[in-house]
Amino acid sequence: MSIAEPVSPRWEPTPRWERRYREVLDAAATIFANKGYAAASTRDIAERLSVRQASLYYYFPSKEAALAAICELGVKDFIVNLRGILEQPIDTTAKLRAAIANHLSPLRSRPEADYIRVFLHHRHELPSGLRQSIATLARAYQSLIERLFAEGLAANELRSDLDPGLATLALLGLCNSVISNRALPRSSSIDDIIDEYARIFVSGVAAEPRVDSARRGERSGTPKKRAPRGARS
Repeated sequence: MSIAEPVSPRWEPTPRWERRYREVLDAAATIFANKGYAAASTRDIAERLSVRQASLYYYFPSKEAALAAICELGVKDFIVNLRGILEQPIDTTAKLRAAIANHLSPLRSRPEADYIRVFLHHRHELPSGLRQSIATLARAYQSLIERLFAEGLAANELRSDLDPGLATLALLGLCNSVISNRALPRSSSIDDIIDEYARIFVSGVAAEPRVDSARRGERSGTPKKRAPRGARS
């Protein structure tokens, strides 16, 4: 069952009803993202849709229910997509790039970007119960990223001293910094940011290619150690 169910009509929802329900949530997500959840009202949402305020309650019973539904949609697609990434037959660094793309791709367009911004900034404003339910989804997403790092370690594709928990927090912090910044650099597209963040992050966690000690010394320019005088034949 969904965390924040829409008002259950006495009939089976039609495709038209479902489309309208999503349009209402899209409008609510944009209003919450622009004005902040606390400052926004259902009147604002109704005005954006050019409908009577009372008609919104046909789709959700309260502003809190709308926020919960937006936060749920904002993270559920991340979870589904990340599970698919983890199952792909590709190496860990490719999975990391795909995970970063999964996290940042919603920023390409609105209202998709509004959903994730509302999730990031306003889920803590939900009342008890709904807040804990959304937090459970957030932890599920975080645990999948941690699993990605743990599996990469097991495959010897990441640094042996890497802490999966700390690496997860670093990746989330890096990606969320872009989501929090409403004004993205004009010279960079979302794809540019995904590519650059993937390079920055992967270069810090990938395992170094294995080379024997003699070749490592030659590559680094380190001179070979000379034997002590007394030890020479």
